Amino acid sequence: MPLIIGALVSALLNALRTYLPGIVGRVLLAIGIGAAVKEIAFPALIGLIQVKVGTLPSLLIAYFGALKLDIAITLILSAMAAKATQKVMLAKLG
Repeated sequence: MPLIIGALVSALLNALRTYLPGIVGRVLLAIGIGAAVKEIAFPALIGLIQVKVGTLPSLLIAYFGALKLDIAITLILSAMAAKATQKVMLAKLG
């Protein structure tokens, strides 16, 4: 029994040595691309939307706030940014 457990542990460690560096590299790449999208592209997009919404009448802006549409728009933009990041990741890795 100890021989079987030793062989399983050895096989597991060997698999980790083989596949873990690639997985860690992919995770670090994803973090880097995601951070770049969040820090560079996302603020510019939010600024553009704020400029466009700023031209709306104040009553409409008050309704936007009351209906929490600003939060909904941010969620939608975040999902779009995540999808774009995923596309870049798949193109970069694939």
